[in-house]
This record gives sequence, C-alpha cells and structure tokens, in this order.
Amino acid sequence: MVRAILNNLKTFWLILALPAAFMLWTFVRDRDATFDLVHPSGEFSVRLMILAMMISPLIEIFGPRNWLRWLLQRRRSLGVAAFGYAVLHLGFYLVDMGDWEQIWKDALIFSIWTGYIAFVIFAMMASTSNNAAQRAMRRNWKRLQRLVYASAILVAVHWVFVDNEWRGAAIHFIPLLVLEFARLILIFNRRSSLRPE
Repeated sequence: MVRAILNNLKTFWLILALPAAFMLWTFVRDRDATFDLVHPSGEFSVRLMILAMMISPLIEIFGPRNWLRWLLQRRRSLGVAAFGYAVLHLGFYLVDMGDWEQIWKDALIFSIWTGYIAFVIFAMMASTSNNAAQRAMRRNWKRLQRLVYASAILVAVHWVFVDNEWRGAAIHFIPLLVLEFARLILIFNRRSSLRPE
C-alpha cells in the first residue's frame, strides 16, 4: 500500500508541489514577504535541476539499481518541476522589483542576464519535455536537452554574482561536478580497454 502510494506519479508531483504551494500561500498572505521568496524559489529550482542531472552519472557509476530506475522514471518530472520553480523565482523577482524601467536596466547587468538566458534555455527544454515533442524532434530532441549543461553553468554564474559569494553555489554544484568527472573517467577507461593494442 505505502509502496503503491510512493510509486504513484501524482503523489510524486504533489510532493514536488508542496514547497511551491507554501511559497504562493505566503505571497498571497503577505506581499511584503516577496523579497524573502526570491532566493528560496531559485534554490528549489537549482536543487531539482541538479538532482535530475545527477541521475545519468549515477547510473553510469553504480549501474541500473532499482532506486536509480525509480529516479530515472521521474527525471522528466524533476526537470519540469525545476522549471516551475524557476518561473516562481522570476515571478517573485519581478513583483519584488515592481519597476519595469529598473527591471530593463538591470537586465543588462551580467549577474542578471545570465539568469535570463538560463531561464530561456530552461523554457525551451521544459516545453519539449513530452513524448510528442520527442517523436517530432527525433535526434534534435536529445541535442536540445543537452543544453541543460549550458543552463547549469549560467545558473551557477548567476547565483555567484547575485549573491556576491561562491560557497552556496559550490555546495550545490560540486557533487554534480564530481559525478560528471567520475563518469567521464569511466567512459574513457572503457573506450581505452576496447581499443586494439
């Protein structure tokens, strides 16, 4: 019974949506709290994006374990939810700023436009994260989804320069970097062993 509930995709989406529901409830209840919602919504977006990105290197390193298969089946949901939190992050930022003239001026600042470009890439990926788009785009679908790496770099840069410190971003992104580096080593070693001497 418990396993059936946990394996239900609707339950998984409900869990993913709970922090967003709390943020929106806080926003509706108290508009003065908008500034305090900008950073947490961005962090949730980054965490879900990183979790989705970690699945492939984990499978490469540990093999097809049951818990990794479970995550792999939900990777698309994690990615779309990450974009949902990015939408919240942008929305809270725009409401908090409240001045469109200043928003346009700030869009030219390095720390801000890196976030906007990451958001555009994220939007393209999220809008094509469905079976119909995958069938229509064929090989190009995978190429588009690989842009997540460019988006991740831009997000990391955005985070570091907006906060004017690197530790928060490093805590989140270093585990992903370690896994990706380990995956590259494994792939290189396997290809080397297949080469004729």
